[in-house]
Amino acid sequence: MLRGLYTATSAMQTNNKKLDVITNNIANIDTVGYKKDVVVSESFPETLIKKINAPMDFSNVENFSGITVKKEDNLYEVNTKGGYFRVRTPNGDSYHKDLKFTVNEDGYLSTYYKDVNGEIDTRSGYLVLGNKGPIYVGDEELEINNSGQVMIGGNIVDNLVKPVSPNTIGTLNGGVRFDRVYVNYEQGQLYETDNDLDLGIKGKGFFKVQTSAGLRYTRDGSFNLNKDKELVTLDGYKVLGIDGPIIIDGKDVSINELGEIMVDGEYVDTIQVVELENMKDLRKEASNMYRMSEGMEAKEATFTGKIVQGFLEKSNVNAVKEMVKMMSLFRNYESGQKIVKAYDDTLGKAVNEVGKV
Repeated sequence: MLRGLYTATSAMQTNNKKLDVITNNIANIDTVGYKKDVVVSESFPETLIKKINAPMDFSNVENFSGITVKKEDNLYEVNTKGGYFRVRTPNGDSYHKDLKFTVNEDGYLSTYYKDVNGEIDTRSGYLVLGNKGPIYVGDEELEINNSGQVMIGGNIVDNLVKPVSPNTIGTLNGGVRFDRVYVNYEQGQLYETDNDLDLGIKGKGFFKVQTSAGLRYTRDGSFNLNKDKELVTLDGYKVLGIDGPIIIDGKDVSINELGEIMVDGEYVDTIQVVELENMKDLRKEASNMYRMSEGMEAKEATFTGKIVQGFLEKSNVNAVKEMVKMMSLFRNYESGQKIVKAYDDTLGKAVNEVGKV
């Protein structure tokens, strides 16, 4: 009976996390170049439910009739009516009738996520289990037949399907939990300003900024000049050009879409804007900056977008959508409260009134 109580409370806790993220998004709706956060929640493992001390009833056994396999690029989707597929999660093995997976960087079959930018991420996925444990296929071409056997070069490596005993009832889920926060890097709208030192980025890319803590990246192009006539952010950090910090000593400043800076008709420097191949490793930091996560190196690529002088980029937060999400979460939270209260009332009656008869 208490499983429902746990499910309701886990949903309320997840809703609280989502509310925190949405509130932060709304608070930054006017922050230049801000990219909204998106919460990803995940269900607890699907656990098998079995009858205890019950006679074996083979009449209800779901006969294994094979599996269906769909493949698109290196992504696989399988489902079956008999037996279960299994994945190993931090909270235990999870059982499924259908499963999507691919081959991770270490050569194992693994579930995956598509982040908000549509990129496949296996680092947060779970290993797919066969009858021998995690299934290693390396970088070889693999084949999955209708019996669930994983084969490489015609040799059977393992089997995806685990048969179940006749006393198995099915699976039970324990609710959802907060998993991770993704950053949505969708383009924000550009709006015009009257400042020649305001720069907007159209496309993927980041300005490179030198801070006291090291190299940082930002989409915030609201720049100024310090006392040494260096181009700096609003917090005073130096914006980097090809030749290092950019010095602008003149009145007529022109910056083209390639980032080439002309001052009073003479070329000065080219502002550094780069794209990052491993944006999933970026982490937000104060002052509207991004840094690479601990131990990771930035994989910089050539900027393919445009720099627009006299424009700034709005945040990509849609206030209406965020408010709708917030209202929906409030309603879900209220529903969770009612469920918890119902369980509490039921337990109270069981403890205080049942024994009085």
